[in-house]
Amino acid sequence: MVPIEAFRFNPAASAIPVAIGAAAAPLLVVDDVFADPVAARAAARLQGPAQPRPNDFYPGSRHPLPGEFLQSFVGWLNSLVPTSGPAHGFVSIVNKPAAELLPIQTLPHFDTTDEEIFAAVIYLFEEGFGGTSFYRHRATGYELLSARTEPLYRAALRRDVADPAAIPRRYRNGDDALFERIYRQEPRFNRMVLYPARLLHAGDIEPDYPGVAGIADGRLTLTLLIRRKPT
Repeated sequence: MVPIEAFRFNPAASAIPVAIGAAAAPLLVVDDVFADPVAARAAARLQGPAQPRPNDFYPGSRHPLPGEFLQSFVGWLNSLVPTSGPAHGFVSIVNKPAAELLPIQTLPHFDTTDEEIFAAVIYLFEEGFGGTSFYRHRATGYELLSARTEPLYRAALRRDVADPAAIPRRYRNGDDALFERIYRQEPRFNRMVLYPARLLHAGDIEPDYPGVAGIADGRLTLTLLIRRKPT
């Protein structure tokens, strides 16, 4: 169990809005998220055993955050972005070697096509890893998926990767023949980035990342989904 008393949110956190891509999708960069980020990182490292999560393609370990944390997060976030529903989230650690990735794990992804769901990533590492990048699918031009465009995107992607075995087992970190990077958010210890969960995105991991055994050595983040009030 993650000790929630270490996660004290900073009421004076600073936020910078950014518009990205052809759709000018809203992205919010928030620095100084926790009042004591060193304590928050130490608490995140005290996670219990990873819980099996069928059909979750995250390339590492994910450990659910307790309800008390989520309530506190929603209360704090409301001072920056109006929310209308509970969050759910995880302590997340990328630790899978690039050579063991599934084909789907080498591509940008989206979390949902729900237009009111936003994703938050809080970076709890200081150096050695990248932030988060956002992508345009070259064949369709899609950056931001919807219920209407999702089946069209999936059909085009199936044509793109007709032979999944031919996809190099490498982490996504920049342009290739299938995807163009449209924005890269640099990480910073105790920084959060908030964006529509239907944007095509991927964590910036070294393409040939060898993986790690311990949580202290990996790309440690808190990852959450939250329902935002319609604007």
